[in-house]
Amino acid sequence: MKQELLQWFQNPKAKAETTKELAFRFNMEKAPLFQQLTKALFELERDGYLAKNKNLKYHLIETFQMVRGTIDVKTQGYGFVTPEGKDKGVQDIYIGKENTLDAMDHDLVLVKITKKTAPNRIEGYVERILKRHLEFVVGEYYQGAVFPKKGYTDYLFKVKAKSKERLVDHSLVKAKIGKVHSNRVVDVFIEEVLGSIFDVDATMKEILANHQVEVEFPKEVIKQARSIPSEVQATEIEKRVDLRDKLIFTIDGDDTKDIDDAISLEITSRGTFLLGVHIADVSHYVKEQTPLDENAYLRGTSIYLADRVVPMLPKELSNGICSLNPHVDRLTISCEMEISAEGTIIKKKFFPSVIHSHKQMTYKKCNEILKGMEEVIAEHLELVEVLRQMETLAKILHDKRTTEGSINFETIEPKLLFDEAGQVKDIILRERGVSERIIEEFMLMANQAVAQYFMKKNLPFLYRIHENPDQEKMQALFQLAKEIGYVSTVPPIVKPKDLQDLLLRCENTEYEKVINVMMLRAMAKAKYAKDNVGHYGLAFEDYTHFTSPIRRYPDLIVHRLIRTYVFHGKTDLETKQAYDAILDEIGIQTSKSERTAMIVEREVMDYKKAEYMQPRIGQVFEGIISSITRFGMFVELPNTVEGLIHISTFKEAMEYNEAHMSYLGISSRIVYNIGKIVKVRLLRSNPLLGQIDFEIVQ
Repeated sequence: MKQELLQWFQNPKAKAETTKELAFRFNMEKAPLFQQLTKALFELERDGYLAKNKNLKYHLIETFQMVRGTIDVKTQGYGFVTPEGKDKGVQDIYIGKENTLDAMDHDLVLVKITKKTAPNRIEGYVERILKRHLEFVVGEYYQGAVFPKKGYTDYLFKVKAKSKERLVDHSLVKAKIGKVHSNRVVDVFIEEVLGSIFDVDATMKEILANHQVEVEFPKEVIKQARSIPSEVQATEIEKRVDLRDKLIFTIDGDDTKDIDDAISLEITSRGTFLLGVHIADVSHYVKEQTPLDENAYLRGTSIYLADRVVPMLPKELSNGICSLNPHVDRLTISCEMEISAEGTIIKKKFFPSVIHSHKQMTYKKCNEILKGMEEVIAEHLELVEVLRQMETLAKILHDKRTTEGSINFETIEPKLLFDEAGQVKDIILRERGVSERIIEEFMLMANQAVAQYFMKKNLPFLYRIHENPDQEKMQALFQLAKEIGYVSTVPPIVKPKDLQDLLLRCENTEYEKVINVMMLRAMAKAKYAKDNVGHYGLAFEDYTHFTSPIRRYPDLIVHRLIRTYVFHGKTDLETKQAYDAILDEIGIQTSKSERTAMIVEREVMDYKKAEYMQPRIGQVFEGIISSITRFGMFVELPNTVEGLIHISTFKEAMEYNEAHMSYLGISSRIVYNIGKIVKVRLLRSNPLLGQIDFEIVQ
C-alpha cells in the first residue's frame, strides 16, 4: 500500500489530497481497507516521505520544500545535511547551530529548506529527527559517565541520577540515549550492565551490544522450545513421504551442530541424475505469530563468531529436533530434481518427507575419500560410489553455470585456532575441496529450482536478488583492463559473462587482485525482496534461499510458502493478498539482519586478529597489497591478517593514482599496486578497535 501511494504522488499530475479523497481514489472507503490506508499514510508521514498542508492534504515532502537526509554535526554546533540519494551537483544543506534541534552525527532527519543563496548555498532547519543513528551507547562506566571505546568520543554521555544505583566504576554498560544538549552533553540511562571491562569476553560483549544483538532468548521463547518433543512423533510421519531407507547423509564442517541439509543421489535407468536435497522442516515446529517465530524474525539469522554462535533458534531446535543429526528420524522438506547429463533440470517436485541420515560426514573426510585415501575409504565404503557420482554432477553443474556467466569469486576464509585459555594460538586458511563444491552446487540448484517453480506460478514469493552493478564503475574497470591488455574493447553494458571471462584472463597474474577488488566494489549487495529482478552475480533469472531454515529466517518463510501453496494447495486470492502485504517488509528486515550479522562477524574477526598480532609488534612479515586509498594502503598477510600502512609512515613522497589504484614512489620510482608483494613491520595492534598498523620495510 505504501509503495502504491508513493508511486501515485510521484506522478507529475498528482495533486495534494485528503485521506477521504485518497480512499475514494484507491477504492478503500470500507472500514478494513480504510484502516489500512490511514495506517500507511501515518507511517509515510512519520518516516518523512509525505507531509500534510494546512487543509490536511497529503503530498510528497518535496512539495513543501522538505528533504530527508543524514546530518553531519560539527564540533562548533552547526551541521550539514546530505539529501538522501542525492544526485551529483546537489548541494548539502547548511543547518545553523540554533537549528539542529538535538540531532547527533549521522542521524536521519527531515529538513525544511528556508533559503537558497547562490547555487552553492542552501540553508534550512531540522524539522524532525526521523531515526537516531545511535540509539544506545556501549562503553566503560566511570564517575557518572559512559565512555565508548570508538565512535562519538567527542560527546560526553552523562548517566542520569536514577540509573546510577549499584553501578561500579569500570563496568561495561549499555545505555539508552536521552536528551542531547547544545554543549554535546548527552543524557543516557543505563539499560544493562554487561560485566567488567577487564573480563576476557568484554570486547566480544561490547561488539554484540553495539549492534543490538540479543544473545539470550526471552523466557517465553525458551519455554516454547522446551515444550516441543525432542524426538519425531509417529503421528507427525503420517502423510509424509518415507525416505528413511534411502541412502541420505549430511556433509558439513567438523564442528557444525546445526545441520540444515542432507543429500542423496541416484542414477536413473535413463542415465540421468536423481538429486535429492532434503532440508530440515523448521516451519513444522516454528508456527506463525508464536514467541519462537517473532523472536526468530527479529534476529533474522544466526551469527557465527570466532569461537561461538549466536543462534536464530534455541539449541533445543537448532542443535536438536530440527538438526538433521545422524541415526535419528527427522522431518524434512525434500526438493527432488531429475537432471540431465548436461546439467539441466528435466523435472522437479517438492514434498514433505521424513529421513534417517545414515552418516554425518565432514568436508575433510569426503575430500580424503575423493582423493583416494584408502584408510578413510575403508571406513565409509557405502558412500564411495555415490560421492564420486556427486563429484561428477557437481562438475557438470559448475561448468554449466560458468558457461552461462555465473561469476565464481574464490574467497579465502580464515579459521582461528584457540588454546585452552580461549586465546587465539594460530590463524590458518579454511580448505576448500571437492566436497565443499558439491554442497555449494547442489544447494544452488535447489534454491534455483524452488524460485523457478514459484516464478512460473506467479505467486507472491520471497526471492534472493542481486541487482545490476554500477555501470560507471564497471566501465572504469574495463577501461583499466583494456589499458593493461586483458580486453580489447570496453563493452557498452557489462554482463556477468564479461566479468567471468575477465576473471579467467587475469587469473594468476599480477593484476588479479586489483581486478577482483574493483569488480567487488562495483557490485550491488544481494538482498531479499518480493519483486524478482534476478541474481546478477550468479546469472540466474530466478533465485531464492531455501536450504538453511535453521539459521536464516528468509528460508523459513520460503518453507512456509511451499507448505501453504504446494502442500495445502492454498492459492486463493485472500491467501495471496495476505502474503503480498507482508513480503516486502520481511525482505527489508531480513536483509538488514543479514548486514548486521556480517558487520558483527567482521568486527569480531578483526578484534581476534588484532589480539593475535599484539605480541608480535616489531616483527617483519611478507604480505600482499590488498587495497589502495588516498590515506595509505592495506596489506594482507598469508593468514588473512590485514593492516594499514598510513601515508604518514612512507619514507618518501608518494604520487597517488586513483584510476589505477596505485602509488608511485617519487624518488625510488617503485610502483605500489594491489597484488604487489611487500615486506612490512608491525607497528601497532589495537584489539579494542580491531586495528593493525604496518610500515613498509625497504
